[in-house]
Amino acid sequence: MNILIATDVFPPKSGGSGWSTFHLARALQTRGHRIEIVLPKLGTREISTREYQGLNVVEVGYTASNLPALRAWQKTRALEKNLGAYLAPRAREFDVIHAQHVLSISAATAAKKIARVPVVSTVRDYWAVCLYGTLWRDNAICPVCRGGELTQCLAQKYGGAAKFMLPAIPLVEREVRRRQRALQQSDAVIAVSGFVASTLRGIVDEKKLRVVPNLIEIENAAGQTTDGERPYLMFIGKLNALKGADLLPEILETSGVNIPLVVAGDGELRAQLANCKGIEMRGWLSNSETLRLLQGAMALVFPSRWAEPLARTLLEAQALGVPTVALNTGGTRDIIETNFNGLLAQDVSEFSAQLRRVVNDAELRAHLGENAKRVARAKFSPDIVVNQLEKIYNDVVSQRSTPKHNTVSVPRLS
Repeated sequence: MNILIATDVFPPKSGGSGWSTFHLARALQTRGHRIEIVLPKLGTREISTREYQGLNVVEVGYTASNLPALRAWQKTRALEKNLGAYLAPRAREFDVIHAQHVLSISAATAAKKIARVPVVSTVRDYWAVCLYGTLWRDNAICPVCRGGELTQCLAQKYGGAAKFMLPAIPLVEREVRRRQRALQQSDAVIAVSGFVASTLRGIVDEKKLRVVPNLIEIENAAGQTTDGERPYLMFIGKLNALKGADLLPEILETSGVNIPLVVAGDGELRAQLANCKGIEMRGWLSNSETLRLLQGAMALVFPSRWAEPLARTLLEAQALGVPTVALNTGGTRDIIETNFNGLLAQDVSEFSAQLRRVVNDAELRAHLGENAKRVARAKFSPDIVVNQLEKIYNDVVSQRSTPKHNTVSVPRLS
């Protein structure tokens, strides 16, 4: 099958969303599908191509203002125009467009109206119901925002200036509705976890909604450790409150563990953490360097506060058989069953106790690690996930391949 993957970001410089798209594209290509990646590139008007690990990547340029509010508005419109305009004629050479995130989904559904090619959209966080995609307000997971409540969300970014933004509330609500329309116009909508799917119910037709997790390439996750034989714990991610980075000093102190915590990441809390006893800062590392360090860790420390949709770091730890201690939020419970392939906690006190358990009990670590690998193979391996996606692709192509559209039926995959 010919699959055009539209995405907001893609390696080598990207976060978890981009890496999930990369591994998906490579797994599909390995199965014999023809894959092309298309993504926007800010700051240019040119269309350029590059190759990344055997994948053809097309970057479609666009420009936007440097003013925050105007930039967001122009970015959305430019992408619908520029990226959508590129996708429409290009998509005619493909059987399906698989769009990966908020910006590319809007462009893909705009292109669909012209190219008449089915669109599968993957939702990796909460942008369909939340302006910022985080479901996070006042240092807590929040309900879906409406009306005047949106000023509280704006205040997180714009501070005191948010009180002058009341006239903009209808525009913000319209933007969220526009995002939802893009999903409604998709032929199938994939949520990466059960929790993400729960936020889409009532917005997306239940018949279109599927839960398909991100995949992890098991064999490619393993590497050589870089820290010898010394024991250490590991934290990976942005150094902010959403990821629970501010909780790390308290967790270490109350757990009483006496081994270093290696921190791979950067962010607003870096200086604060750098001065804490027992914490070793490594800054941003490449994906391969991070995996090598993670493989050698005694445990992954994952105190993320926000409703994690389906954290790639957790999937990587599962694939490597690294025991994980995590706060029980969002889609994390789609990955970890406590006391089986990891340990979940409801608050910092329980988290510290669980960390102490895993550090002091080698038998428990072995039990959690072996089960983590089993779960990774059974739920998140390429074959398992791609099988589910191929069925969805076949379904949407079959639905669109009818005589009234003068399309040619595509044989079902075996």
